Amino acid sequence: MNVTVTDQEACKKQLRLEIPGETVRAETDKVATELAKQISVPGFRPGHVPKSVVKTRFKKELRDEVLSHLIPHSVGDAIKEKELKVVGQPSVDELKFRDDETIDLTISLEVAPEFELSNYKSMPVRKRVYKIRDIDVDNVVEAMRMNHAQLVPVEDRPAQIGDIVGASLSTRLMDDNEEVAEAGESERKEIRLELGGREVLQEFTDALTGTKIGENKQFTVTYPADYKASQFAGKTYEYNAEVTGILVKELPDLDDQFAQVVNEDFKTMADLRDAARKDLEEKAGHRTEDELRNAVMDQLIERNRFDVPEAAVEEAINARISTLVRGLAAQGVDPQKLQVDWDELREANRDRATKEVRAAFILDRIADTENIEASDEELDNQLNELAENSGQSVDQIRARLTKNGTLDRLREQIRNRKVLDLVISAADIKIEEVEGPGNDESESAGEQDAR
Repeated sequence: MNVTVTDQEACKKQLRLEIPGETVRAETDKVATELAKQISVPGFRPGHVPKSVVKTRFKKELRDEVLSHLIPHSVGDAIKEKELKVVGQPSVDELKFRDDETIDLTISLEVAPEFELSNYKSMPVRKRVYKIRDIDVDNVVEAMRMNHAQLVPVEDRPAQIGDIVGASLSTRLMDDNEEVAEAGESERKEIRLELGGREVLQEFTDALTGTKIGENKQFTVTYPADYKASQFAGKTYEYNAEVTGILVKELPDLDDQFAQVVNEDFKTMADLRDAARKDLEEKAGHRTEDELRNAVMDQLIERNRFDVPEAAVEEAINARISTLVRGLAAQGVDPQKLQVDWDELREANRDRATKEVRAAFILDRIADTENIEASDEELDNQLNELAENSGQSVDQIRARLTKNGTLDRLREQIRNRKVLDLVISAADIKIEEVEGPGNDESESAGEQDAR
């Protein structure tokens, strides 16, 4: 078989195969013999139809069957002969039969990128270490206190900042702030929000501050174009709110009794504070390690710039979209009923997916260079951990991963972690201490979005 390879752009190559006529004829005879045993033709006993009759009366079927055997086998041999690392599925561009039955076949395919691996040792990396302070523990305890607050009705004064206001709310969508775009008001619904709360729109706080029970307030809200709830983004709504209740938070005392309410295992406030500090420190430690690994991976990607196969990027995008869809389904949301531009969502994930694919090739190359593999023992340990977390047996987990083809991917993930561990151990790490947990872990986030 005559094979030639032509480089195309990026990771694409074109493969030209010449399958000799004698090979085609031999395969045709073989397939015709098999078909003769299976088909029925008037005038011939079953299983005794001559090959010549099969070739004449079932010419198209015979050719299709021959091609279905020859093409995958021939392409596989050509890929092996040229030592190509194919990514994705090859596609047939052109197929021609010559008079002597020789087949000329042109195949397009993508291959793993060829690149020179940059130095991955002694990379300068900053490691942020988060130091938990007493004030961080105070904030966590205060958040617990807020979560255990009792709501006490207020009737002798208007609503003020910090109050929880209940209201019966109706909505109208406005067109250009003047004409009603939807007929009539929506059905009234009951809402409850904290005036001045972090997640409460300022327009709601402004409109309801100073109101009394039974009072009606009418106001409009123009939502920014990038508002997180897409059904409101860039639109103007008119609201009619009837105040149905005003509540104030009554906070419990921070004493040993409160600690026991939070957790019966706590005997004193000191126990509660110790547990809060330990939790913050564990989260801070995870944050440090995650940031360090991400920083190392980002630097590896930046040091190794090369084109990646589009097929691999598309596969990565598909995986990300599938994860999103499964997450929505788990929350009881039907993705098909969402007004989502899936093509736009795919494009929004393209850059991230491209980086993931490039990272995979880089880690794979380092693993080959350093002879790093995931051992069977390490795989078993990971399966045991998955089994413990899921409540299933190890055999069930292994069977499921084998069935859906992700067991090898799990082994690859283990190997990649070992590669990153090696790169980190060889890095030039500079420690930077940061006061606090580095996020809002120690802050209360109990407010509720009004819309």
